[in-house]
Amino acid sequence: MHPHSGEPRPEDSPQAPAGQNPPPPEQNPPPPAPGPQPPPPYGYPPPQQYPPAQAYPPPGYPQQGNPPAPGYPPQQGYPPAQGYAPPGYQQQPGYPQQPGYPPPPGYQQPGYPPPPGYQQPGFPPPPGYPQVYAGAPQWQPRPKEPWVAPAPAGTPFHRLARTAKHRWWRPIVGTVALGIALFAATVAVGGVWFVVHMLLGGKEPSLDASGAELFGNTNEDLALNLVLLGVLTPLVVLAAWLLQRRPAWSVASVLNKIRWRWLAWCTLPAIGYVILSFGLGILVDQIVPADDSGSDGGSWIGFGKFIVPLILILVLVPFQATAEEFVFRGWLIQAVGSYGPDSAEGRAKWARVLFRSPWPGIVIGSMAFVSAHGYTGWAMLDIFLFAVLAGWLTVRTGGLEAAIALHVLNNFFAFLWPAAFGGLDGWSEQGGAPWTILLSDIPSLAFVLFTVTWLAKRQRIARVS
Repeated sequence: MHPHSGEPRPEDSPQAPAGQNPPPPEQNPPPPAPGPQPPPPYGYPPPQQYPPAQAYPPPGYPQQGNPPAPGYPPQQGYPPAQGYAPPGYQQQPGYPQQPGYPPPPGYQQPGYPPPPGYQQPGFPPPPGYPQVYAGAPQWQPRPKEPWVAPAPAGTPFHRLARTAKHRWWRPIVGTVALGIALFAATVAVGGVWFVVHMLLGGKEPSLDASGAELFGNTNEDLALNLVLLGVLTPLVVLAAWLLQRRPAWSVASVLNKIRWRWLAWCTLPAIGYVILSFGLGILVDQIVPADDSGSDGGSWIGFGKFIVPLILILVLVPFQATAEEFVFRGWLIQAVGSYGPDSAEGRAKWARVLFRSPWPGIVIGSMAFVSAHGYTGWAMLDIFLFAVLAGWLTVRTGGLEAAIALHVLNNFFAFLWPAAFGGLDGWSEQGGAPWTILLSDIPSLAFVLFTVTWLAKRQRIARVS
């Protein structure tokens, strides 16, 4: 462009290819004639059809609307890589709209790199670099270990304390803790009882010469003793859960609960035991008179005096008898049974077989039961046989229900009979008995053994866990 005239200079014109004349100066072309127009010579489009240089599409895109020059094959268009436009590319004016393609899997938006730590799908990491995962596993806290561990399936009653939590010291510590807890409960319950007694206007408690009377009232003394024994049941249940770390009510049965329906069935043989034992006792006394049969046995005291001890005995004796069964047939049998080896094979096989059986626990529990009572002479043997039968029925039926029913019905009769005939004041005197007591009790115990075993088989009572 000349600086003064404003006319274009020759060097401003585009250079024509070699062998061709440069185009004439720019002037207004004549209007095109109607009809089809011939293509521009040698593939050069008119200047006004060129888009700006910066707006040219990237290489590889077809130039639509311009036919190829003569002698050159037509150019083929290629789609964008991976089916989407490269970053920063926008549709140019004069070109048809390109179809849209979704971004490949794993990318948020076209043209943006994946987030840090994300491995591109389908491509392994470069050599020398570790594998990167999008979601590295987080640290998880150790699951909390359950407090109790039940016995394995198929475990008999006397080995229910041998669980995964069993240690040799647990039964020993538990037994000592039971004794301490019973003493503490006696002090606590006795203290509350004394306070209530004084608030109700009773006289100051004091032991008599025999050491059996505390309040000077037979009914009150009996009630306090039955309550103190009754608190043993929750103490045993708590010791099993807290110290042996097993289900609390596994002391009761292989199903970790008291089977109330089975307990109701067991009352029938227990009632039969009381009736048979009483009847055989009268018969034996007629055949073989006892040496100390000089007493008349008392007389009926009347319903007015009998109603108070009747209510106390019917309400409190079940708790007292149940507590004794939980201690002597529940806790002690299972504590001894927990020391039996897991397998009968190995050295000293006879000892392994013996301690895996329930008999060591039954015998030890029965001896403890006898020592907890004040019987002497033949009465000790009689009560020992009673305890052995109760222990065997407990293991045989997989729970304490039969022993509880038998013990409750026996104590009902043992307390109600003297209460009805004015002999309740000697309830704490558990002296001896003639040998003839065995003649009435052994057949009665055999009757209970047969009937309970038969009922358990008929009712399909579970014997193992």
